[in-house]
Amino acid sequence: MKKIITLLTMMSIFTLVSCVSGAQESEKPETSAPAVTVEKTEAQLEYERAIENLNGQKISMETYEMDKKIILQKIAELNTIMKDKNYKSWLNYIEQSSINYWSMKSNLSTVSKQLPVKGLNLKTLEDYFKSVFIPSRMGRRIDEIRYLSSTSIKAVQVRNDETIVYYYFKKIDGEWLVELPRL
Repeated sequence: MKKIITLLTMMSIFTLVSCVSGAQESEKPETSAPAVTVEKTEAQLEYERAIENLNGQKISMETYEMDKKIILQKIAELNTIMKDKNYKSWLNYIEQSSINYWSMKSNLSTVSKQLPVKGLNLKTLEDYFKSVFIPSRMGRRIDEIRYLSSTSIKAVQVRNDETIVYYYFKKIDGEWLVELPRL
Protein backbone atom coordinates (compact mmCIF):
# COMPACT_ATOMS: atom_id res chain seq x y z
CA MET A 1 0.00 0.00 0.00
CA LYS A 2 2.87 2.27 0.75
CA LYS A 3 4.21 1.61 -2.72
CA ILE A 4 0.88 2.53 -4.29
CA ILE A 5 0.71 5.81 -2.33
CA THR A 6 4.28 6.63 -3.29
CA LEU A 7 3.53 5.78 -6.89
CA LEU A 8 0.36 7.94 -6.88
CA THR A 9 2.25 10.81 -5.25
CA MET A 10 4.98 10.62 -7.84
CA MET A 11 2.43 10.52 -10.64
CA SER A 12 0.66 13.55 -9.19
CA ILE A 13 3.94 15.44 -8.94
CA PHE A 14 4.85 14.44 -12.50
CA THR A 15 1.42 15.56 -13.77
CA LEU A 16 1.71 18.85 -11.88
CA VAL A 17 5.19 19.52 -13.28
CA SER A 18 3.99 18.67 -16.80
CA CYS A 19 1.04 21.05 -16.51
CA VAL A 20 3.19 23.89 -15.18
CA SER A 21 5.85 23.45 -17.85
CA GLY A 22 3.18 23.18 -20.57
CA ALA A 23 1.60 26.40 -19.36
CA GLN A 24 4.96 28.14 -19.42
CA GLU A 25 5.61 26.95 -22.95
CA SER A 26 2.24 28.24 -24.11
CA GLU A 27 2.99 31.62 -22.49
CA LYS A 28 6.15 32.04 -24.54
CA PRO A 29 5.67 34.53 -27.34
CA GLU A 30 5.38 32.98 -30.73
CA THR A 31 8.14 33.84 -33.10
CA SER A 32 6.74 35.80 -36.01
CA ALA A 33 7.10 34.61 -39.53
CA PRO A 34 9.80 36.33 -41.54
CA ALA A 35 8.70 39.65 -43.02
CA VAL A 36 7.32 39.26 -46.49
CA THR A 37 8.45 41.86 -49.00
CA VAL A 38 5.45 43.09 -50.94
CA GLU A 39 6.23 44.08 -54.49
CA LYS A 40 4.86 47.50 -55.39
CA THR A 41 2.79 47.89 -58.50
CA GLU A 42 3.92 50.16 -61.33
CA ALA A 43 1.09 52.55 -60.38
CA GLN A 44 2.40 52.77 -56.80
CA LEU A 45 5.96 53.39 -58.02
CA GLU A 46 4.74 56.09 -60.42
CA TYR A 47 2.77 57.75 -57.60
CA GLU A 48 5.88 57.73 -55.38
CA ARG A 49 7.93 59.35 -58.16
CA ALA A 50 5.18 61.95 -58.62
CA ILE A 51 5.22 63.08 -54.99
CA GLU A 52 8.88 62.60 -54.06
CA ASN A 53 9.76 66.32 -54.22
CA LEU A 54 6.89 67.65 -52.14
CA ASN A 55 8.85 68.14 -48.91
CA GLY A 56 6.07 67.22 -46.52
CA GLN A 57 3.09 68.39 -48.57
CA LYS A 58 0.49 65.65 -48.83
CA ILE A 59 -1.13 64.55 -52.07
CA SER A 60 -3.36 61.49 -51.89
CA MET A 61 -3.30 58.76 -54.49
CA GLU A 62 -6.85 59.76 -55.48
CA THR A 63 -5.85 63.42 -56.00
CA TYR A 64 -2.81 62.31 -57.99
CA GLU A 65 -4.92 60.10 -60.26
CA MET A 66 -7.49 62.86 -60.79
CA ASP A 67 -4.78 65.49 -61.52
CA LYS A 68 -3.00 63.15 -63.93
CA LYS A 69 -6.24 62.47 -65.78
CA ILE A 70 -6.97 66.21 -66.07
CA ILE A 71 -3.42 67.06 -67.20
CA LEU A 72 -3.36 64.30 -69.83
CA GLN A 73 -6.76 65.44 -71.12
CA LYS A 74 -5.52 69.03 -71.41
CA ILE A 75 -2.41 67.84 -73.26
CA ALA A 76 -4.60 65.86 -75.68
CA GLU A 77 -6.63 69.01 -76.32
CA LEU A 78 -3.42 71.02 -76.76
CA ASN A 79 -2.20 68.46 -79.31
CA THR A 80 -5.29 69.14 -81.41
CA ILE A 81 -4.81 72.90 -81.00
CA MET A 82 -1.17 72.63 -82.07
CA LYS A 83 -2.05 70.47 -85.05
CA ASP A 84 -4.57 73.11 -86.14
CA LYS A 85 -2.20 75.97 -85.18
CA ASN A 86 -5.16 77.51 -83.35
CA TYR A 87 -3.52 80.37 -81.46
CA LYS A 88 -6.74 81.81 -80.00
CA SER A 89 -7.76 78.47 -78.47
CA TRP A 90 -4.22 77.95 -77.16
CA LEU A 91 -4.44 81.16 -75.13
CA ASN A 92 -7.26 79.61 -73.06
CA TYR A 93 -4.81 76.99 -71.75
CA ILE A 94 -2.01 79.41 -70.79
CA GLU A 95 -1.83 81.11 -67.40
CA GLN A 96 -1.92 84.92 -67.51
CA SER A 97 1.56 85.69 -66.15
CA SER A 98 3.06 83.54 -68.94
CA ILE A 99 1.04 85.43 -71.53
CA ASN A 100 2.25 88.71 -70.07
CA TYR A 101 5.89 87.57 -69.93
CA TRP A 102 6.03 86.21 -73.48
CA SER A 103 4.18 89.21 -74.90
CA MET A 104 7.12 91.43 -73.94
CA LYS A 105 9.25 92.32 -76.97
CA SER A 106 12.51 92.08 -74.98
CA ASN A 107 11.81 88.43 -74.00
CA LEU A 108 10.82 87.53 -77.55
CA SER A 109 13.98 89.16 -78.87
CA THR A 110 16.17 87.28 -76.39
CA VAL A 111 14.65 83.91 -77.18
CA SER A 112 14.90 84.63 -80.93
CA LYS A 113 18.69 84.77 -80.56
CA GLN A 114 18.71 81.39 -78.80
CA LEU A 115 16.63 79.49 -81.35
CA PRO A 116 18.34 76.82 -83.43
CA VAL A 117 16.86 78.40 -86.57
CA LYS A 118 19.06 81.45 -87.16
CA GLY A 119 17.45 84.61 -88.44
CA LEU A 120 14.00 83.78 -87.02
CA ASN A 121 12.73 86.88 -85.25
CA LEU A 122 9.80 86.45 -82.86
CA LYS A 123 7.69 89.59 -82.69
CA THR A 124 4.47 88.39 -81.03
CA LEU A 125 3.21 85.75 -78.66
CA GLU A 126 1.62 84.08 -81.68
CA ASP A 127 5.10 83.80 -83.22
CA TYR A 128 6.26 82.14 -79.99
CA PHE A 129 3.32 79.72 -80.19
CA LYS A 130 4.05 78.74 -83.78
CA SER A 131 7.88 78.77 -83.71
CA VAL A 132 8.73 77.63 -80.19
CA PHE A 133 5.78 76.03 -78.42
CA ILE A 134 4.51 73.79 -81.22
CA PRO A 135 7.88 72.45 -82.50
CA SER A 136 9.11 71.63 -79.01
CA ARG A 137 5.99 69.68 -78.01
CA MET A 138 4.20 68.39 -81.10
CA GLY A 139 4.16 64.61 -81.26
CA ARG A 140 5.73 64.16 -77.82
CA ARG A 141 4.44 61.48 -75.45
CA ILE A 142 3.74 62.32 -71.82
CA ASP A 143 4.12 59.35 -69.46
CA GLU A 144 3.85 60.82 -65.99
CA ILE A 145 3.27 63.93 -63.95
CA ARG A 146 5.54 65.11 -61.13
CA TYR A 147 4.46 67.49 -58.41
CA LEU A 148 6.66 70.48 -57.67
CA SER A 149 4.06 71.59 -55.11
CA SER A 150 0.36 71.00 -54.58
CA THR A 151 -0.34 73.70 -57.22
CA SER A 152 2.53 73.10 -59.64
CA ILE A 153 3.15 70.05 -61.84
CA LYS A 154 5.53 69.11 -64.60
CA ALA A 155 4.40 66.66 -67.29
CA VAL A 156 7.23 64.39 -68.37
CA GLN A 157 8.27 61.65 -70.70
CA VAL A 158 10.38 58.91 -69.13
CA ARG A 159 12.99 57.19 -71.28
CA ASN A 160 15.27 54.74 -69.52
CA ASP A 161 16.67 56.79 -66.62
CA GLU A 162 16.06 60.10 -68.37
CA THR A 163 13.12 62.39 -67.60
CA ILE A 164 12.20 64.99 -70.23
CA VAL A 165 9.90 67.83 -69.19
CA TYR A 166 7.51 69.03 -71.89
CA TYR A 167 4.95 71.00 -69.88
CA TYR A 168 4.63 72.86 -66.62
CA PHE A 169 1.15 73.33 -65.19
CA LYS A 170 0.02 75.69 -62.48
CA LYS A 171 -3.28 75.39 -60.61
CA ILE A 172 -5.05 78.75 -60.59
CA ASP A 173 -8.54 79.11 -59.15
CA GLY A 174 -8.95 75.32 -59.25
CA GLU A 175 -7.90 74.95 -62.89
CA TRP A 176 -4.66 73.54 -64.28
CA LEU A 177 -3.13 75.95 -66.83
CA VAL A 178 0.12 75.77 -68.79
CA GLU A 179 2.94 77.79 -67.31
CA LEU A 180 5.44 78.65 -70.03
CA PRO A 181 9.09 78.39 -69.03
CA ARG A 182 10.95 81.66 -68.70
CA LEU A 183 14.44 82.67 -69.71
